[in-house]
Amino acid sequence: MDPAPDGWQRLLMKSKFGAGRDFEVTDGDGERRYFVDGKMGPTPKADILGPDGTVAFTVLGRLLGVPKQMTISDAAGAQVASMKAKMFSPIKSKVNMELADGGHWHIEGSLIEKDYSVTSDGAPIIAISQKWVTIRDAYTLDVIDGVDPALALAVVWAIDRWVERD
Repeated sequence: MDPAPDGWQRLLMKSKFGAGRDFEVTDGDGERRYFVDGKMGPTPKADILGPDGTVAFTVLGRLLGVPKQMTISDAAGAQVASMKAKMFSPIKSKVNMELADGGHWHIEGSLIEKDYSVTSDGAPIIAISQKWVTIRDAYTLDVIDGVDPALALAVVWAIDRWVERD
């Protein structure tokens, strides 16, 4: 894996075989950094586990509504963000994310190309791309310093669920 640009960190998120949309997340050296534990059931849910196996964030959604919605909570159960999306279009998809601290993230990308960017106040903070030529889904994430990588993983899991279910 190529190194991340200065001021960013690069993570590789590979799906595991099986139900629930689980992902193992490694850094540029191949060291396991996080695990995304997707849950089976009528309500989409995933726990983002840190290197020590404890829950850093939980993603909980409802897909049977328009707009689609997902909430992200921290380990204590406090909501830190909510995401709302219109139906994905095959050309450009847009998702708005409101943070509990009053901040806003804007997620925009292409379903066909499987590339997404996340901006805050117009500045890029996360870049997401999916590899097409692998047996398992694999995402490359570039996360700018100062943004919690586990929160970035929660965003990717939510987008992945929406795209896979649309």
